[in-house]
Amino acid sequence: MRKLPFTLLISFVILHSVYSQSVQYQGIVFDSETKKPIEFASVSVLGKDSSIVAGTVTDEKGKFQVKSERRNSSILRFQFMGYESLDFKPGEKTGNLPAIYLTASVNTLEEIIVNGERKTQTIQIDKQIFDTKQFQNAANGTGLDLISRLPSVTVNVEGEILLRGSASFLVLIDGKPTQRAASEALAQLPANVIEKIELITSPSAKYDADGKAGIVNIITKKDQIIGWSFVANGMTGGREPLRYGSDFSANYTGSKASFFVGADYRRFDIEGFRIGEIRTLLKDSLTFLPSEGIRNYKDYQFGIRSGLTYTPTKREVLNVNWYMGEKQTDRTANLHYEEFVKTSSNIILFDPSFGSPFRRFFNQNLFVRKGNFQTVNADYTRSFANKGKITMLGVFEYSVLGGPLNNVDENEDNNQISLHERSEERSPLTAFRWQMDYQKPLGDNKKLELGYQFRSVHHSGDFIFENLNLKSKSWELNPEFNDKMDLRQQIFAGYANLNGALSKWNYNVGLRAEYMDRLLTHRLGKEPFVYEKLNFFPSIQFLRSFENAQSLRIAYNRRIDRPTTKLMSPFKNHRHAETIELGDPNLKPELAEVFEVAFSKTWSKVEISAIAYFNYTKDKVFRVNDIYSRTILWRTYTNAGTAISSGLETSLNIKLTSWWKLYASGNIFQFYVRGNPNGIETTQQSLNFNANGNTSLDLSKNLRFQWDATYIGRSVTPQGADSDYFLSNMGLKYNLKGNKGNVGLQVQNVFNTNIQTIVTQASNFYSTTDYIKYDRIIMLSVGLRLNDGGRKNKILKTEYGEKDF
Repeated sequence: MRKLPFTLLISFVILHSVYSQSVQYQGIVFDSETKKPIEFASVSVLGKDSSIVAGTVTDEKGKFQVKSERRNSSILRFQFMGYESLDFKPGEKTGNLPAIYLTASVNTLEEIIVNGERKTQTIQIDKQIFDTKQFQNAANGTGLDLISRLPSVTVNVEGEILLRGSASFLVLIDGKPTQRAASEALAQLPANVIEKIELITSPSAKYDADGKAGIVNIITKKDQIIGWSFVANGMTGGREPLRYGSDFSANYTGSKASFFVGADYRRFDIEGFRIGEIRTLLKDSLTFLPSEGIRNYKDYQFGIRSGLTYTPTKREVLNVNWYMGEKQTDRTANLHYEEFVKTSSNIILFDPSFGSPFRRFFNQNLFVRKGNFQTVNADYTRSFANKGKITMLGVFEYSVLGGPLNNVDENEDNNQISLHERSEERSPLTAFRWQMDYQKPLGDNKKLELGYQFRSVHHSGDFIFENLNLKSKSWELNPEFNDKMDLRQQIFAGYANLNGALSKWNYNVGLRAEYMDRLLTHRLGKEPFVYEKLNFFPSIQFLRSFENAQSLRIAYNRRIDRPTTKLMSPFKNHRHAETIELGDPNLKPELAEVFEVAFSKTWSKVEISAIAYFNYTKDKVFRVNDIYSRTILWRTYTNAGTAISSGLETSLNIKLTSWWKLYASGNIFQFYVRGNPNGIETTQQSLNFNANGNTSLDLSKNLRFQWDATYIGRSVTPQGADSDYFLSNMGLKYNLKGNKGNVGLQVQNVFNTNIQTIVTQASNFYSTTDYIKYDRIIMLSVGLRLNDGGRKNKILKTEYGEKDF
């Protein structure tokens, strides 16, 4: 009897030890239809009262690892937006669990079965992901055509891309950086090779800090079929002006190695018209200079890409990629000018009365911009048994930029040349990047990310500017506009990032440090221009998933926008009749603070999302105009103030019937800019509204019709405003039997409304210009797939380009 209490005590201790010890579960979450892993799926451990006692999220390979203090009573709940929730009872089983398969919710599942479509938009802890299949009218174009369909993104008539009102954002291609200006990087990528677009408006510390509006990551297509596959596409849009293009990719996928080669060519000319006027008040003289004439573009580009992926073991992956491309844009502006002059001691800028013109002249301006690009990049990834991994990346790029300019003024009264200028630019650019990233799983469902990066850019330029001596008919160098420049910039960066789960929230907290060393010299300058600075970039992100397919995200980060070579060029540049430009070699980078709160919800046939944001930018670079002469404006760049944008962007996707879908997105924001350019206090603000939408109708099993529309609202600039404009496109696409190809017919700019007015003004000048593009186009396209099975093409990784095309 004495042993009974002791025996019971020992038994209780043993049982308590067994049942109170922590247990660990690990496994992989897959999509039940595609059998692909799901990243950022929520994994929760529930107690008997259904309360969450532990949780985590899956990594990029769908893997998870979670601990629980309660055995047997635990239930594992798996959730992800657009999928049915799944409860799993592990019972006595611990360690590796069987594969977890999540089934798409009703609306998503129907789309997969009927149309082979995915969710239009997905919100993750640091980004929004858009499926490009929803924008079929952009399929014959470029990445520029695709991105212009997204919320918060606008593209004006000059091809400048704005994200939430800012032209400063970083472009990644399959996660690899590109030095190229956003418009050029996207314009050189065929839309047919793009699978998804990620908008990362509040990036974590592991990303480059460049781009104060965030990051756009282009995900290209890949193939998973063993053996050979081939995809080709062609497009034509007429001969006057010339519009045609094609692209192809050939892929081989083996058990340990895969290889691809691809090429694309595109010729896309656009005819246009320009109407403008300039008023200048210089001393006691008022000059009025109206003009009108053609403004046409000839644009061609081609590129060749190839790459190799080798997987020697299950834990090692090596990728090597090469890109070569060429792009040329010829802008012709042939404008008829009339020059009126009025002199008076009390004259005003907008005096309406003028006599006969002082002179009439015809300006013929041809500006050619060329670029040749070559890039090689290689990356190696090694995974470890503890689920950690290390990645090393190297990128080398060599580009040559430049092109000629020819500018002629001819008096219309006697057809005599009064001015003839020409220039030639050659600017080689060499860039190198090396970076190493390390991930290590920690206890309690945490993951630590560490990284180091080195970037180097060397950009030189030889600028020759000549005037024709009208008497001797010989060309003479103009010393004011001739120069040689050399820019060297190095960036050393490191970061630490911690991912994990706290209660019901997933979090990502990090800090990035970047030290920049910049040296600019030029022949006309007496001393070099040096800039050195160490900056810190914190980032904080929280994501919570609720029942009924709802999620909430809160984020903050700090970003930077470093000035391009063009903005810092310390010599005069006369590219067209009305403007002379001069850069500032002392420009400082712009720094931005970004806050976001995002919410999304999915019902059976409806998806909605809303993101509220606030962006504060200091050391804002102003493009400042002033008077150079009676008929020429003087344009300079300077850090002269701050800019604030705050707004709400929303998107809505509705499946009206099994054959009819509607997608709409909008962005409304208050834009405020304040500065002191040229010592003059300037404050501008406007309420901006942009909207995108499309509707898709499946007319038959293989035939789809789509209509899309884009509205860009009026927006202020530091010295004026850009008007609103509207574009609309429609198209038909027929998929051939067995999904072996397709035929498409598109009409772009249906209502011929590609018109925008740009106004710039100050107390002593006024400039307004109407830009009209005649790009209502009917295009026919044909696509072909061989041994592709309707699956995705091989990933195409592209260039580490340049920012000054």
